[in-house]
Amino acid sequence: MKRYFFEDVKCGVSAGGFACGPVDGSVNASLKINDGESVKWLTLSELMGIPDAFLTEDDVYEKLINNDFSDEFTDYMNAHHIDSYNGIAFEEGYYETFSNIEENPENPANPVVRYLVSLIRCSMEETEMMIELGKGKYADEIDVPMSDVEEEYMEDKEEYDD
Repeated sequence: MKRYFFEDVKCGVSAGGFACGPVDGSVNASLKINDGESVKWLTLSELMGIPDAFLTEDDVYEKLINNDFSDEFTDYMNAHHIDSYNGIAFEEGYYETFSNIEENPENPANPVVRYLVSLIRCSMEETEMMIELGKGKYADEIDVPMSDVEEEYMEDKEEYDD
């Protein structure tokens, strides 16, 4: 079974901006993942509850945090945008994400995605603790706390099943 080692973990909020009015910054989390075959950065950027995921060779975290969107960087990010990670979808509301995890409980990428979502959705006060929880560890060894969106998914599912 494939294992995912978190060589580095980063999380923070970019500065806001102005788009038809003031907008908040995006929350960005990046995991440097070694799967035994390659080392890549899995980055999740969320703005107003909408996640965008990227799988890159380069560390893009600082450019995202600093809103450093040159044409070259924008092209790079567009070329490395992903809709799913090893069979687990990223979409608004995360419903499909947790549905994919539930449908395939043996997928070794499940704790990777659960950790990434928990990291990006945790409070600012919990961010450092969450970074330390994963940094330098294998994903399958982490007791990942349930994020607010995973809790909502479970509650909705329970309500629907009743």
